[in-house]
Amino acid sequence: MISIKQNFSQFRRLDLFGMDVRLLAHGQQAYRTNLGAFMTLFLFSLLAYSCNSFILEMNKGKNAILNQKESPLLQNEGFSFNSSQFIYAIGMVDSLGQYIPNENNRIFQVSFYYCKKSLLETACEVFPAVICGSRISEAAKQMNVPEDYQYITYCPDDHFAQTHQDIRFQGSQRMDNLTLLGAYIQKCTNSTETQNCAPEEEITKSLSNANLFYSYSFYQFNKELDLYPYEKVQNLDVTPCYPNIRKYIKVFYQYSVTTSEYNPFYFFPSTIDQDAVEYQQTTIDTFLDYNLDNTFAQIEITLNFKKKLNYVTYQTLMDVAAKIGGFFTILKALFYLLLYPAQVIVYRLYLINSLINQQQTFTTLENLEQKDTQTKFAKLRIRDLIRYSRARSTYFNYLKKVERLLDITEVLSNPLRLTRQVEDIQGSIRKFDPAKNQFQVRVALDEIIANQDKNDIQSPRSVNQELQPVIRQSIFLNRLQPK
Repeated sequence: MISIKQNFSQFRRLDLFGMDVRLLAHGQQAYRTNLGAFMTLFLFSLLAYSCNSFILEMNKGKNAILNQKESPLLQNEGFSFNSSQFIYAIGMVDSLGQYIPNENNRIFQVSFYYCKKSLLETACEVFPAVICGSRISEAAKQMNVPEDYQYITYCPDDHFAQTHQDIRFQGSQRMDNLTLLGAYIQKCTNSTETQNCAPEEEITKSLSNANLFYSYSFYQFNKELDLYPYEKVQNLDVTPCYPNIRKYIKVFYQYSVTTSEYNPFYFFPSTIDQDAVEYQQTTIDTFLDYNLDNTFAQIEITLNFKKKLNYVTYQTLMDVAAKIGGFFTILKALFYLLLYPAQVIVYRLYLINSLINQQQTFTTLENLEQKDTQTKFAKLRIRDLIRYSRARSTYFNYLKKVERLLDITEVLSNPLRLTRQVEDIQGSIRKFDPAKNQFQVRVALDEIIANQDKNDIQSPRSVNQELQPVIRQSIFLNRLQPK
């Protein structure tokens, strides 16, 4: 039993929400409870879990600080795609979204071109288009492109992939050193080389109010990714086609450079530069076509003359510590507000029980006068306050007495000194002769108190000080029953 009490005493030392008092007999500065110690352990458990979560987020690059700005593109700056990982596909559907049958290019045909423009000349290579099929299967799986989509769209042929294993997009402010990738979409026309086009009425009917869709891949910036802060995505745009209207569509990429600063221990930072191209915007120009050319749409992908700079600073352990400190302060304040009513009741019960114990153990003049008001409870508990109305009445009565008459140092003073003082007073009271007059009793008591004051160091509110107002009043000797 003693070991259990000692364990609870040690456990209560964890309580961060104890009620502050001026003095406790055990030398502590706060009254601590098991409930407060349990909530303290719960608080530190939450902090440990949060600390682990914050560190994991730091390692994953979560909550990194991002700064962005734009800058003019420098000479020869650009980005290169691997042709097997780049998707550039074009297709046609009718007004209801159904695929337009185009066997052997009998309704329309698509051709791709790749141009390099310098200050003196522009060199372009044209490549025929074929059904994409398995050519883009690997890249389509990475970007979650439906498999059926691969067999209704047109891509550059195998010769293009063999000739240009890397597709470089390069821009220039003066438009004198750039590259672009484009495509022509034309009506099928019979010539001396091919005679497989559908009748003109069928071509006009199929292409009237048709929808041209074109798809292209690029990168999207995401600062919370591991290793590489860009993820590859696939964009799909749709534009309607009308008779005698030609469309010139230009898709602008933007060169993007990310500088990542890793500094987990707040010292010796390291930086990594990584680049990619992101989608910026699409412009569509339309103009009337008087059948001078069978081309009804032209799509080009090029690089804009401005680049985007991303500066990413990932969290350090100092940032994690600051977050944990702020989180701890907020939780502690919240727990304090929640526990305050319970802690006040438990603390007051402790004071009241200390007073009850002293009244039931020792006999003083005040206890003799208020003997009929003393409680029959040996110790008040919270469950007694809930179950019994008499216990609640006793609680409020003693609470008024504690708050009005007794000091904390009086209720919680050293029991040995209090016992000695009370025993000396009891012995002095027994020496009184009821037959003597009231004046002699007062003189005798004053002498005892004076002698006691010389020998003992009194607390800020000692037993003698409590008895002085009682002794100085008129004492009716017939109320004292000599032993």
